[in-house]
Amino acid sequence: MKIVHILGLALATTAVAQSPLPEDVKVVGTTLSQVRKSPDAYRGVWIRLTVQYASLGKISNPFFTQFEPSKFANFYAWADEQAIWKKAQYEDLFGLFFVDKQTKIAAQLYNLKVFRRLEIVGVVRNVFQGKPWIEVTQMNTLQKRVNTATLSHVYRAETHMKKRQWKRAISELSLAPGKELPDHVRCEIHKNLAMCFLRLGESATAVEHLGSAVSLLQGADDAIRNMMRVAKTTPESFLDRTVANTQVEDYQRPMWEAFEGQGESSVTTDTPSVTEPTPGPARRPDPSPGSKK
Repeated sequence: MKIVHILGLALATTAVAQSPLPEDVKVVGTTLSQVRKSPDAYRGVWIRLTVQYASLGKISNPFFTQFEPSKFANFYAWADEQAIWKKAQYEDLFGLFFVDKQTKIAAQLYNLKVFRRLEIVGVVRNVFQGKPWIEVTQMNTLQKRVNTATLSHVYRAETHMKKRQWKRAISELSLAPGKELPDHVRCEIHKNLAMCFLRLGESATAVEHLGSAVSLLQGADDAIRNMMRVAKTTPESFLDRTVANTQVEDYQRPMWEAFEGQGESSVTTDTPSVTEPTPGPARRPDPSPGSKK
């Protein structure tokens, strides 16, 4: 069993490159969101966090830091916990990750694709204008990640949900789940599917999706567990009586459903065009999942 566990970990993460840490260094596990929220608390602290790679950057104004363009490369990323299918979250990039050009990480950095999830270790070298400047010294790639198609499906689904178009939302969400997605993303998809089915009065199906969501996060999300409790006891409280009996007409279904055998692959791309950002005003990967409906 121990051998199987070790092999599982090896498949889940693939080492990109790393530099040895200084002796007696204590690495603190955290999130990019937390570091951005309280950067001064992490000044000089070695941290481990998971991010979603966006694109390379360009150092144009190093201020008083050590991160000079001749010595360091930099890149933009999203926090792993960011719901980047939401336009505001997608546009909230962080571009102050720096890599020494003399390390193996720098050589591998240029081969990363957008949305690649990375487990990184680094140190907050500076805090300037309320932003942490992070030197990355170790990096592992993670297998599970989102892609453009997933972001598009979930974005469209949430747009339909805001309009109370529950069946159209279900149609979009049904194309999004997959084992290649991170667990917290799959959890959000199941949660949205459950809400849609509850609005339509299909509580049994909703409870199944909520059960899947709870299992993915080991039941840690109190909001989902509370939603399941209400779905089991008083599901009628969720019912949208004005639209519960509406049907999705053929012309309202996603266009790609008309192509047999193609499914999601007909719209999937892992490498949407990206532009080179700078640590100033960010230039962001384009297109945004919210730019088209």
